Order: sequence, then C-alpha cells, then structure tokens
Amino acid sequence: MTHQAILVEEIGKPMVLGSRQTPQPQPGQFLVRVQSTMLLPHDTYGRDGGLFFGDRLPFVIGTNISGIIESLGPNTASFQVGDRVFGLGNPASLTPDFSGLQEYALLEAEASAKIPNGFSFDQAATFPVNVITSIGALFHPLGFGFPAPFHESDKTDEKDTSILIIGGGSNVGKYGIQLARLAGIGKIITIASAANEGLLKELGATHVVDRHASEFEIASQIQSIVREDGLDKIYDCVSWDYTFPIGLLSTKTPGALLVLHPSQEAEKFVKEKGLDVRVQFIVGTSEFLQPLTKQVWECLPGWIEEGKLAVANYKTIEGFNLKVIEESLDSYRDGKPVTPVVVHPWGEV
Repeated sequence: MTHQAILVEEIGKPMVLGSRQTPQPQPGQFLVRVQSTMLLPHDTYGRDGGLFFGDRLPFVIGTNISGIIESLGPNTASFQVGDRVFGLGNPASLTPDFSGLQEYALLEAEASAKIPNGFSFDQAATFPVNVITSIGALFHPLGFGFPAPFHESDKTDEKDTSILIIGGGSNVGKYGIQLARLAGIGKIITIASAANEGLLKELGATHVVDRHASEFEIASQIQSIVREDGLDKIYDCVSWDYTFPIGLLSTKTPGALLVLHPSQEAEKFVKEKGLDVRVQFIVGTSEFLQPLTKQVWECLPGWIEEGKLAVANYKTIEGFNLKVIEESLDSYRDGKPVTPVVVHPWGEV
C-alpha cells in the first residue's frame, strides 16, 4: 500500500508531491490516517537548511499530527482502531514515517493521546511541538527543572520565583506563560508586543514589557520588577543573538538561559566573559523530554479540556496545495507576521 506525501527531495528547493510506502506499526506504535498537521518554523528550517533530516532525503515535514487510528502495533492496549488521537511526530527519525504532511503516519503511543471531547482535529494539532518544547524548558532537569505539576501534590511554592519569557506573543511563548502559571510561578515576565498585553495577562503573564521599547528601557523595566532579587531564569523563544538576553541576567547568582535556536555563539560569549550562565538549547522532541514523556501525555488532554492550555490561532489549507503550503513556510523564513497553517492532507475534515 502506498500513499501521497509532500516530499523534501533537495534542501533549499521547492517540495514535490510524491508517494511513499505506507508503514506498518511496530511495538508501541500505531498508524494514523492524518487529518490535520500544523506547520511550524522548524519545518521551514528543515526544508531550507536540512534541520533534523538533511542527510536522510527524501523526507517529509510536519511534527504536529492528529488523525484516526487505522492499525495498532503490540503494546498499545490503551488505544483502539478508530480512536481520534493527536501526537508528536519525530523529524529526527531515520525515516519520514513519523511526519504529518502525508496521508498516513506513525505515532508513538507514549507520545500521543486521545483528543479530548469537544475538540477538533485541527485544534488538537496545534498543541504537540510548542507545548512539549515549553514543558521541556520549564520542567526538564536540563531546563529550569521546576517540579512538573502532574498532580496538585507535585506543586511547590514558587510564588517568590521570577522568570522572563522573551517572545511571549509566539505560540511557544504563550504555552510557556500558561505552564508557568500552572506551576505557580510568582512573577511571569514577558517581552512581547504591547498590543498583546491583555491576552498575555489573561494567559498568566504578570508583567508585559513592550518589545518595541529600547533595550535600555526594557532592561530598566525588568529591573524595576525583579528589584534586588535580580533575574536568574530566561526562556528565550525567538532570539538568534543572545547578547542582550545574557545581559539581563543577574551577575550575583548563577543564571540559566534556555534557547530555541543554535546556542554555540551564546555559549562562546558566556565563556569569554567568564559569566556564570548556563545556556541550554531546548528541543521539542520526546527524546529530549524523557523521562517525563509518558506522564506529560497522560496529563495533557486533561489540561486542554480544563482550559489550562488554550488552543493557538491557525488557518487551514485543504489538501496538498503546494503553492500555498510553500508560501506559508516562506513567511517564517522572511520574518513576516505568521498565522500558523494546519494542512488537511485528505481535504476538508
């Protein structure tokens, strides 16, 4: 059996419509008929620069996946054929079987869940990558290492803790804010557009600093918020140059800067300046998230159903409209304002 897929056949070149052999699920996996897949910035970086899969072409992009289970491998007892599910694909897989921009894809049962009642395939497909990335940033030992709030008893007193989220208006930043609120963090500061202040405070931000202000004004506002305690935790969701974020960290205590783009230059800068700052590149994959993956996916549907995590904005593309799909990826490359797209491989769902 074969199915249609959009293929990256050559890095930096337009994608093509092709066909692939439909895979069979192995233990702990199931095959889904993909109903929706959301495309994100890392998909553009994959198409244009080979991020994750440049040495394994042809490949398929799309890591946010929702669909209907077609067949099950062994050790998937909590799922059954016909279940509506969403899950996290794997762009680092040896094959494109775990990617969403195709008619059928595999998902790991451990990194998937049933879609909560009342939520659509499209809505479910907005969550996986951005939520998992921010969960890794806040709760993984390589991130800030806050106790993960899987249960009320897991929560600790963080009311005196401050964190700064740079790029709070991005989808991954918004989930960082919501998860920080879920963890009970006292001061959730974000640098974002002032136009988004109302929404970001509704999601949990306690302070919004306008990203259009000068660096001096931004630093002054943050200092007035944290006062003598200083700032030792920054989650930067958008920057490529980390000189300014590093300068916002206190020099009195060890600091942590979590980043979503290559961190080598930041690490080099910190070392040259002799700063006590840990720079960590956060990756939104199940492998990075271990050993938290299973518990996260057990809790995630409940957090969504209870409104603790909000559905991100999106627009839809019906079928494999290559021109429109390419244009949506180009928007990330060109730095344009972007509403992420959800693609329906089979047409309207």
